[in-house]
This record gives sequence, structure tokens and C-alpha cells, in this order.
Amino acid sequence: ESTAKSQEGANEDSSGGDSKASGANAGSGTKEGKRENFFAKFFNLSVGSKYYEGGFEEQMTRKEAALILGVRESSTPKRIKEAHRKLLILNHPDTGGSTYLAGKINEAKELLLKGKKA
Repeated sequence: ESTAKSQEGANEDSSGGDSKASGANAGSGTKEGKRENFFAKFFNLSVGSKYYEGGFEEQMTRKEAALILGVRESSTPKRIKEAHRKLLILNHPDTGGSTYLAGKINEAKELLLKGKKA
């Protein structure tokens, strides 16, 4: 019982010390502690919210294709083609991009355009 009380006292002391230390850090570095989201302010979106973070499925779905291209599943063929063009320019194998990613971008475009009239 006495060891449990002494451990509780040690925990209180250490947590109290941590809060004082974090309070000191927060007081001296409020500008560094709370960073402003530059992209959210100017572009009205959070950093990276528009981009697909990867982890491809074995068989591409319409949802995954839309995520890759950054469009909705119900987007117009024109919008799908524009998104495809922009991504492929950035990821083309002739300009140092990945052939795998270029293939995935092409597959996504084909899947979304399937059954739609241009």
C-alpha cells in the first residue's frame, strides 16, 4: 500500500513537472506551437486532402479511379480527360515519372470513361 502511494506521488510530481514544462514551452513558442494552415487559408482545403494516398486495389473500382484522378465518379468526360492529362503530364515516364503510376492513371481514365459518351 505504501509503495502504491509513493508511485502515485511520483506520477503526480512527474505530470505536474510535465505540465509546467509544456506550459513554459507553450508560453515562449506560441507561434511555433500553433501553426497556421497556409493552404487551407488560401485554397480553402487542407493539405493533401485532394490527393489519393495510394494502396491500390487488385481490381480497380470506379471509386478508386475517381480518387486517383481527383474527380467524382459522376464527372463529365471532359473533366475526367482534363484531370487525366494534368496527372499524366506530371507522372509521364518520359519525364522521369513511374510507368506503374502512368498505367494506373490511364486505367482510371478508361474505367471512368467506359460507357460515357464523349
